[in-house]
Amino acid sequence: MDEKIKINIDIEKLVFKYIEEYKILFFPNQWSEIFLDFSKNEVFALLCLYRNKDSNMTDIAEYIMAPLNTTTGVVGRLEKKQLVERIRSTEDRRIVLITLTDKAKELIDKEKEIIIKYLSKIYESLTEDELASAFSIFGKVMNIFAKDKEEITNQSIKEKKVKKIFIE
Repeated sequence: MDEKIKINIDIEKLVFKYIEEYKILFFPNQWSEIFLDFSKNEVFALLCLYRNKDSNMTDIAEYIMAPLNTTTGVVGRLEKKQLVERIRSTEDRRIVLITLTDKAKELIDKEKEIIIKYLSKIYESLTEDELASAFSIFGKVMNIFAKDKEEITNQSIKEKKVKKIFIE
């Protein structure tokens, strides 16, 4: 058997093995069910606002890596759920800032407690060497994803060429 094919088969087995073992991370009985009612973009928009206190639509769009029209829909849905509110700047009424409501802050704080509980258990169960190895491996994995994202972004920029329209 070709060595490359054998490696691919082994990687596929490995991937499915880990998916089977780690699927518990994605079940509601392991975590609270609060964030199951939100899309990925909604969760990241909430996290952006939690960390920055308030943001404009452009900042949120950049944070969640989505176009502005998508971000407008995301913020609209969060507004309907009474988790964010739009506030006009007192200095410049044209500027609209998005901020979390108290309801959203409580929700995020509750989720944060659950995450911290599990991460503390993990941290306590590992030796210093294991922690150093884990952080090193995680850093390398994230670098691979970051490089791939950068390559994809650069490729899409190259593909987006401005078309010149000649007017006679």
